[in-house]
Amino acid sequence: MDTASTQQDFGAVKQRLEYIADAVGNEDMPLEEALDLFEEAVALGMKVGDLLEVGLDDAEEAASAGEDSAQEGDAAAAEAAAN
Repeated sequence: MDTASTQQDFGAVKQRLEYIADAVGNEDMPLEEALDLFEEAVALGMKVGDLLEVGLDDAEEAASAGEDSAQEGDAAAAEAAAN
């Protein structure tokens, strides 16, 4: 999953969670509906956890690729200096 897609998914989940928080704050909401929304919020919370893990994995991969690229650049500079 790419970073932009992860951010869009995270934004959509955040927006839905905000809606749920507002909705369950309504005292007129039937208990059954509030419980359904609570269950949805728990599932969305788990999805956010998964999205965060994907984002962390992507960040680690990018950092690792950056380190590899920097090491290659350092090696090339050292070789050029030796010649």
